[in-house]
Amino acid sequence: MQSHSRRGFLGSLAAGLLLERFAAPLLARANFSSPVMRGRRFLEGLYDPALDLLPEYRGAKVYWLFHDNYLAAKVLAASNRELAGKITAATHRLGVDHSGKIEIVFSEAKDPLPFRQYSLIDVKRIGEKLIKTEVVTQTLLRGWEQYADLLFLAAMAESDRAKARRHFDDGLKLWDGTGFKDRAASKRYATYKLALCLIAARKLEVKPDAQPAIIERLLAMQADDGGWITDYDPERKPVGKANVETTCLAILGVEATVRK
Repeated sequence: MQSHSRRGFLGSLAAGLLLERFAAPLLARANFSSPVMRGRRFLEGLYDPALDLLPEYRGAKVYWLFHDNYLAAKVLAASNRELAGKITAATHRLGVDHSGKIEIVFSEAKDPLPFRQYSLIDVKRIGEKLIKTEVVTQTLLRGWEQYADLLFLAAMAESDRAKARRHFDDGLKLWDGTGFKDRAASKRYATYKLALCLIAARKLEVKPDAQPAIIERLLAMQADDGGWITDYDPERKPVGKANVETTCLAILGVEATVRK
């Protein structure tokens, strides 16, 4: 996924019950509400009042409307509705109100299937700051079944429950115990794919056997500043920076595991 509401339904009781069930060392020390709150504070700290948008990552000069700011507005709506409204209004002022892919997470995508190729376009330059977005083209995307993220998105988008479950299961087959080893994962794993798996599992109301390990790996990728690091290597060492898209999806993934 190029550089994908999302909400705060975390109760201390639900978190405690989940921790008891998933008694891995890291989870035993975690309070699920804390990672989510820290993640939201990370997002709020990136806010640029000059544009009413969040940059891709701290210090970046590029601002993505979709997926980043769309996701940020959704995630922050539960904790900072005023800020979320500013982000949404800024996106609309720039004449961009959809992408066609990431909206699948919130059942807001129109005609998401079959998947089509995506294009990254420049929207506006303001001084040194460049505003960009992703849009869906009309060209069919071939070979998408080789990517875990698209399989999980297809599982969420597919109206036929049997087909949706097959997409989800095909995505889960790519789990190798460390991450999702799909066509894009050559020397590193993408953190956001862990989150998409958890979100899709919640939507399909399934709990795969690998879910505790996936949650543990996702929580381990949160940086000290509250953001989630984009990638990690086969030794599980973080690679890259904490950015908006990964942090938003990680928050949604954690919430998906404790939401009733």
